[in-house]
Amino acid sequence: MVDTGVDGNVPQLRGGKVLAGIDTTRPGKAPANTDCFGHGTFVAGIIAASPTDGTGYAGVAPGVRILPIRCATTDTPNQPGSLTPEGMALGIRAAVDGGAHVVNVSASTTEQVPELADAIAYAESKDVVVVASAANSAKKGDPVTYPAAYPSVVAVGAVNEAGQRAEFSQTGPFLSLVAPGVDVLGLGPGGPGHWKGSGTSYSAPFVTGTAALVRAYHPQLTAAQVKRRLLTTANHPAVPLPDPGLGWGTVNPMAAVTTVLPGEKAVSPVVVHPPDARRGELSPSDQAGPVLAVAAVVGGLCVVLALVLLTRLYSAGRRRRWSPARVVEIPQPTNGTPGH
Repeated sequence: MVDTGVDGNVPQLRGGKVLAGIDTTRPGKAPANTDCFGHGTFVAGIIAASPTDGTGYAGVAPGVRILPIRCATTDTPNQPGSLTPEGMALGIRAAVDGGAHVVNVSASTTEQVPELADAIAYAESKDVVVVASAANSAKKGDPVTYPAAYPSVVAVGAVNEAGQRAEFSQTGPFLSLVAPGVDVLGLGPGGPGHWKGSGTSYSAPFVTGTAALVRAYHPQLTAAQVKRRLLTTANHPAVPLPDPGLGWGTVNPMAAVTTVLPGEKAVSPVVVHPPDARRGELSPSDQAGPVLAVAAVVGGLCVVLALVLLTRLYSAGRRRRWSPARVVEIPQPTNGTPGH
């Protein structure tokens, strides 16, 4: 996770789940498995928190490993870190070079700088899925944000418990998907407690966790095919698609892993043996390799409030009577990269 770091001592992230990582803000590439501010730990929990006694909270993909790469930092608790577009680009490159198969960027900028565009192109050339938050400035002119707006990136907006677009969530033709982003529950650093928050920063890791599951169970898929699968299997709203506020719909983890898409053979996916999450152990060889949540923080990026994943999935399942979501075929562009 390229962020403020990730606290590897939080109970639901123990057991070797959080690697030492790299702090790109300090000379000598010091480790990044600590977190003063807490943003990185919060995002990491949404992706990878292990189930444990005494809480119903768990991440989308609790079997993945987190490689923290700190590119935003603060030495003052509860104060936001600072990050430049160039720093974000450095973090993305470090994530790719560190072996990431999926990179989460819970940060945004309105500046188009060559370094950031080149970093996204570098990730694409290495067959890495990049998931980015769309940002929270819908009421401030709704500007185009990066890296979310780059064509190969999975751009994620936020919805509330009713499945409606969060009022702060950015809109535009670049939007790929939406995920829970209002009243989100996450892990806090320094102990067993949980924090609450709202923002597209916390929507993106739901999609990142789903992408990690897809890459684990369908390792033959390219990054572009993973993106197309996420868009195709989403819970699609009853409006022309893509919708500027909802993209192709709300991410659906089960459908993303299990659906047989048009033109695909109904072959069995790779069998992945989940770790014993209650002991915090990882399998000797993770099918997906290290998954990086690149969650770089921009000052003021996150609106603070809260959300519980299980509640959202339960509500969505009840509405459909637990039947699979309908599949919408996503047009395949000539360059092989699905559109937003």
